[in-house]
This record gives sequence, C-alpha cells and structure tokens, in this order.
Amino acid sequence: MKHKLISVALITILLCMVLGNSIACTPTTTYTLTITSTAGGSVTPAVGAHTYSAGVVVNLTATPDAEYHFVNWTGNVANVNAATTTITMNGDYTISTNFGFDMTFIDDVPDTSQPPTATIPSTPPGTSYCAPMAMVNVLGYWDAVMGHSNAQNLTAFQQPPNLKTVAEYLGYFMDTNNTGSPARANPGFPGTLDLDIDLGTLEFVRWDGANPFLTPPPVRPAGKLGYDWTVTSNCTTDYNLSLAIYTAEIDAGRPLVVSFDYWNPVFGINFTDPQSGETISVHDWGTNYGGSSYPNPEEYWEEGLIGHAVTGVGYKLNWDPDGSGSLPLGDYVIVYDNWPNTPKNIAIPWANWICLHAVDPGP
Repeated sequence: MKHKLISVALITILLCMVLGNSIACTPTTTYTLTITSTAGGSVTPAVGAHTYSAGVVVNLTATPDAEYHFVNWTGNVANVNAATTTITMNGDYTISTNFGFDMTFIDDVPDTSQPPTATIPSTPPGTSYCAPMAMVNVLGYWDAVMGHSNAQNLTAFQQPPNLKTVAEYLGYFMDTNNTGSPARANPGFPGTLDLDIDLGTLEFVRWDGANPFLTPPPVRPAGKLGYDWTVTSNCTTDYNLSLAIYTAEIDAGRPLVVSFDYWNPVFGINFTDPQSGETISVHDWGTNYGGSSYPNPEEYWEEGLIGHAVTGVGYKLNWDPDGSGSLPLGDYVIVYDNWPNTPKNIAIPWANWICLHAVDPGP
C-alpha cells in the first residue's frame, strides 16, 4: 500500500509539471478590491472590501440618489467618467465613486469681508462697504483666479484671499459713504447707490497711467493696469426675468453682484456639497429692520436705493432643502456675504432684490 501511494504522488507531480496549473496544482492568486463612496449615491459592488481571483473583470455601477449626479471614479477603472465601467483585478485596488449635488456653483471666487483697509486718507470708518466688497470678489476672480488676459494686474497690489485694500480704492470710485469720486450721484446716504456701482467699477477697471480721471485717489497703486470691461445693471422687478439673468451669468461662469433691499438671513440648515467640499448654509428671509448693527458692520439701507450687496456664485432651482421642515420650496441663489461673522456660502430664496450687476471682462 505504501508503494502504491508513492506511485500516485509521483504521477501527480509529473502531471503538474506537464499540464501546469490547469488542474489546480497550486493555489489561485487572489486580490482585494476596496470600494468607497462619497455621499449622494450607492455603488455596486457595495462599499467595502471584496476578494477576486487574479484577472477577473469586475463590473462597477454608480447610482446617484435624487438631487445628486455621478461625477467620476477615483482609481484604476477602465473609464473614470462612466457611471458603469469595469476594473480588471491584476492587484489590490482601492477605488471611490464620487457624487455631486445638483447645484450650479462657481468655484474659487474670493470671499472678502468688511471692513476695508485705511490706505486712502479720505476713507471713512469701514462701515457700509458691502458694494465694494462684493464687487472686488469679482475683480479678484478674473485677475488672480482665472488669469484672464483682460484682467491681469487689475488687483496686482493685493491678491486674494485679502482684497481689502482693492475694495477701498474701488469704494472711492463708487463714492461709497459719499466720500469718493465727485462724479458719482450719492446724495449723502451712507453706503453705495446702486446706480454708482457700475460706473465706479468701470472707472476703477479702466484706471491706469493714461486714464487718471478727474480726481483719482492720491497715488495709483504700483502695478495696477487698466482695461475696458462691460458692467451692466438690470433692476427689473419681474421674478422670472431677473432670475433668468442671474442664472445665465452663473451658467456662463461669471460671478456677479446682487443688491437686496435689506439683508436679514435666518439660518436653517448646513449642507455640504460632497463634490466640492463646500458647506452651504441655507437660510430663509427674516423681517426688514432697516439697517444692521453689531455684531455685523453697521449698515444703513433705503429700499430701492441702497440695500445690501453680495457676490452671486451659484444657484439651485425648485429646491426644498429640508423636506417638511421650515425652509420653503423655491429657487435659491448661493451668495458670498461680506460680513465677517456670517458663513461663506449662503443659500437664500430669490426675493427682495433691487438690482443685478453683471460683469464681463471680455473674450
């Protein structure tokens, strides 16, 4: 019996030498596929660790939840941009499926808060500077973030994230607080008249050695160059038309300035966009108190003339942020406020606007 077992073993060894692994003479190599996912959807196979034999082709499917969309895969998949794709197991792999929230949002716009610096001797205490602060985010976006050919060195004397000195000069051209360019029409109100925002922006952008204007600030900052831009106000009270203008600018990748009759956002919920990592603070409108005070900068607004200006960076339409909660179903705009004690991204229903100030630096 002993000799018979030895003979069988020898035959088996010889077969393995001749036929190789086709008769499973050695263990099969296996690899681990680890799957992760951002919030906003599910993935097949499920999130977790899975074991597969070497060479196996695994089918992958990413399925977004309602109000989300598939963005891409991170990892060694066949097509990172396809919701349905494959991965061939030639090693241990970790992959992630990434989902984004269904909102339109312009990334990397600067967020400058009051008060401005006090570089110009005539600058009054830094209150009611919302319009220059809102517009300087747009200027800094085209210069420092996008590197637009018609904006380079526009804000060269101070780059994001701190544009407070640029906002101070911009406030001079807007005649903010009635202490700037005499070419503006501010009748003595604190703050900035809506009709002065466009003209002040155009003059500041054009301001250079060849275009000093009648009464420029004491010294033009070193490196500041001038350009011809288009800045257009639209103060329509038509809800659909004004919202269409706003969304068209965002869709074109152009942040804009929006002024409201007053500013009293009432906090609702925080929402984090898993694609950008941005936290959106969703608010509803509170009542109009006619102005603001501590802990916000002191501001005054006159309905239809001077309100509160913010920088528009995104939107989500027909949205109910908290389901059956207190926040209403409606069209929300996402803006940067310029009070230092408020969150960066505020989503608020489209209401109480005065004017939109659309800015185009050109092709």
